[in-house]
Amino acid sequence: MTTSRLTPNDLRLGAQRLWLPYTQMQNHLPQLEIKTAKGSKIFLKDGRILIDGISSWWSVAHGYNHPHLVSEITRQAKILSHVMLAGFANDQTYKLAHRLCKFSEMDHVFFSDSGSTAVEVAMKMAWQFHINSGESQKIKFISFKNSYHGDTTGAMSLADLTSGMHKKFQKILLKNFSLDLPKNKNDLNKFEEFVKKNKKILAGIFIEPLAQCAGGMQFHSAEILKEIFNIAKKHKILFIADECAVGFFRTGKKFAINHAKIKPDILILGKALTGGMMTLAATLTSKEIFKKFLGNSLESALMHGPTFMGNPLACAAANASLDLFETENYAEKVLSDESFLKKELEKCRKKKNVRDVRVLGAIGVIEIDADRNKILALRKKFIETGIFLRPFENCIYTMPALNIKKTELQKITNSISEILS
Repeated sequence: MTTSRLTPNDLRLGAQRLWLPYTQMQNHLPQLEIKTAKGSKIFLKDGRILIDGISSWWSVAHGYNHPHLVSEITRQAKILSHVMLAGFANDQTYKLAHRLCKFSEMDHVFFSDSGSTAVEVAMKMAWQFHINSGESQKIKFISFKNSYHGDTTGAMSLADLTSGMHKKFQKILLKNFSLDLPKNKNDLNKFEEFVKKNKKILAGIFIEPLAQCAGGMQFHSAEILKEIFNIAKKHKILFIADECAVGFFRTGKKFAINHAKIKPDILILGKALTGGMMTLAATLTSKEIFKKFLGNSLESALMHGPTFMGNPLACAAANASLDLFETENYAEKVLSDESFLKKELEKCRKKKNVRDVRVLGAIGVIEIDADRNKILALRKKFIETGIFLRPFENCIYTMPALNIKKTELQKITNSISEILS
């Protein structure tokens, strides 16, 4: 059997066919041709080396090509790459189910393909939980302004549809409630009044704990998070935490919810789950949620099943990733990086066009006055200094690999400071 070899023409021919994400295909920056990547460095075909400051959309938590992850994936590929989860048990998937529930302090897990699909699963679980409870009128969700939960249809309906990239679909999507995220006691009182008034139709509250990332890198406190949780519990509304972006030590603890010492009804994980090696997501639930789906017929069961759910190869990657999350001292490392980012980025506060500087764990943000053309220009300038950052809206941000070297982090902050000057 002949194998398909890569040729110099592959990129040129593919460029004529490929539709890129979040990109105006008529006018965009040239794609950077990659040779390989290692740690926090991306090696380009033209000889340049870039330090990746956003860890491939916050997923490559342990850096590129981590030897332990590569080894475990290679080993599993020789044993079993995929088998359907309906009817077959495989070691990697079952091992991950137990480990991930224990690691997250949740009780049951449903695997899917990506963060967006995990959000869809959470919505469906919440709806059917209420249907199975005899409360079929509870169909609406509360989410918050500036939130982002994915690009699938249900996930888009949880976005702020008065602004942002999903606004054009507001007349088509499901009608949910997008509220201002409370900032103080008065806001919390208004929020509780809304919940109390609408609790008969509310299925759940979706929140990105502590940091709304793709919606503009907006932060809120653990105290506010805890109060929103308490209001949800008081009025028997399901509390759903979407930690695709902030899970796995990004904020300095295992999960952002740990800062508030709360256990959600549903927890959504993705991105760093596999260390950015393979696509996999998880929707985890409490025992109380799971029990409502038990019965003598399929009518009460969760009739959902992505083809590749629990994929053994992806689960092997996630198990290897958990090995590192359990053994590396990421909590201490992230707190050290947080102090460093605060010190270095704060120097930019008084620079021209800078609105705000904020840091949370291994997330550093500088909010600026900018339009799309300026953002594209900034991307080009960062590349010229040997740094890959992808500013969006009016935010320059860094969310590097959790094990990034301090010298590499210094180069990122130096580059930001230099270019803003």
